[in-house]
Amino acid sequence: MAAAPGGDRVAHTARPCTPDGLPLIGPTGSPRVYVNGGHGMWGVALGPLGGRLLADAVAIGNSPAELAPLHPLG
Repeated sequence: MAAAPGGDRVAHTARPCTPDGLPLIGPTGSPRVYVNGGHGMWGVALGPLGGRLLADAVAIGNSPAELAPLHPLG
């Protein structure tokens, strides 16, 4: 851990998290590129579920309503 201004300790980890804490799941602006990430500390638990929902969305061609708030483009 590193010291931050004010003496607080800050952990630098390899667990990416979005500013609002919600993962990004869905298509990107590039054709054939999808993302399922940004789960932070919940990645091991929620990553497989997001992957399953994303795989279904890719195979069927439309995303379930549950993924709408997590769309990477907005």
